[in-house]
Amino acid sequence: MKPTPIILGIALAGALGQARSESWNQFRGPNGSGVANDAGPPVEPDPARLAWKTALPPGLSSPVLSDGRVFLTGLAKGRLVTIALDKATGEIVWQNQAPKVELEKVHEASHPAAPSALVSGDRIFAYFGSYGLLCYGLDGRERWKKPIPTPRTLYGMSTSPIAHGDLVILVLDNDANLSGSRLSQSKIVAFNQADGNVAWEIPRPFHRSGWSTPVIWNHDRGTELVVLGNGRVSGYDMESGTQKWFVPGFSRETISTLVAGENILFASSSKLGGGADIRVDPLPFWEAVIRFDQNGDGKIERKEMTGHFTFPIRPELPPGHPGFGIPLPDDKRRRQERLDGIFRGTDRNRDGFWSREEFIGNMRGGRGKPLLIAIRPGGRGDITDTHLKWELNRGIPEIPSPLLYDNLVYMVRNGGLLSAVDADNGKLLYRERLNAPGQYSASPVAANGHVYLASNRGVITVVKADRRFEIAHQNDLNDPVFATPAIDKNTLYVRTEKTLRAFRSGK
Repeated sequence: MKPTPIILGIALAGALGQARSESWNQFRGPNGSGVANDAGPPVEPDPARLAWKTALPPGLSSPVLSDGRVFLTGLAKGRLVTIALDKATGEIVWQNQAPKVELEKVHEASHPAAPSALVSGDRIFAYFGSYGLLCYGLDGRERWKKPIPTPRTLYGMSTSPIAHGDLVILVLDNDANLSGSRLSQSKIVAFNQADGNVAWEIPRPFHRSGWSTPVIWNHDRGTELVVLGNGRVSGYDMESGTQKWFVPGFSRETISTLVAGENILFASSSKLGGGADIRVDPLPFWEAVIRFDQNGDGKIERKEMTGHFTFPIRPELPPGHPGFGIPLPDDKRRRQERLDGIFRGTDRNRDGFWSREEFIGNMRGGRGKPLLIAIRPGGRGDITDTHLKWELNRGIPEIPSPLLYDNLVYMVRNGGLLSAVDADNGKLLYRERLNAPGQYSASPVAANGHVYLASNRGVITVVKADRRFEIAHQNDLNDPVFATPAIDKNTLYVRTEKTLRAFRSGK
């Protein structure tokens, strides 16, 4: 039952004013910041500092930490699992199966075990889009489980749970939002940590699927829950549950996590398809499409849309790569219907062809714009013209979240380009190549005066945290990395495609 604002205020009264946890207990650590203060992981995470390496079931969740253990999720022999490892040795202490369910359909580049776990007190929470929410003690004993209908999404669920007071909070945005069913309604849900009962729900009536994890924003005017969703970022009052403010202009597909500073909030999203800059050259997209021109007339007909054809969104990738273009259904009839729609959407003059001019003209609109914005607290309604401190439209990543560290905002994008931005004024200080090209999915993290970056190919680059660009160390793990690393007082934990590795300093 959805509570009234008064009931909601009572349910949250004990949670307001809670000090922010400084442990790496959730996706990207303390409040999703990606920063481990007072930690000293190795600046050179190379084989000489490898404390242990443990083989893991596949998954895309990032490691989270308690005092003595590391927690992840994965898929083992067709079953979703939550895994606990000993921090000191890397030994798997326990591995619990979720209830057996049909796995949600996910994009080839995603995974049914994509959301990261959450540690809160003596409990560990794991969310799977295919099942719902599970709660264990740190010893692995199940406390409770909560089945949740699988939201309909384009790529599969990846938003991770966060904690606030005695609550665990999930954003459950759904592409079936407009169906009229309450079960398919997009919403934010808070569960009591003790028993899994629903404490409150906040409906999000105009939101479709998204992949960002929310944050709690503590500022001098109160505490807000902030969610980056499709098309906009929204701030919710924690006492009433009402939406207080929003900023539109983001793309349909938002992935990165927000970053909260002192009375400032940073939100970022690339253009649809990963465009990092406001001006995108449409020619590479046309060159990717014209490869399918079978009769060599310089145009694309509907009958030429065969094989790996789809509308390209990352033309630098080869056709057939899961990230190359718009995902298409496996079912042959539905696939043909989707291709018919794609063709009609671009063939605006209805002559039965895509010409170069027609295609490029279509590329110039409808994809949103890349955004990194700095938001001041205290706004109401659409705060675009009243509470934005600054806006940047260059070098914006598609998947990795921004990192705020020592008053600089760092962003890493595909191609291995690292940008550093002055957090006070939005001035781009540098945009430099890491000499580690390819795609980037892991978000940057920071500690010990350095920023740690991991490419999908498995190259770890450590950059000095400074207004000038300097690479301190680089190491190729020869094993792909898609998950964001975790940090504790002297260790960097890196999940590769096949393993979890702990690089430890002598501090």
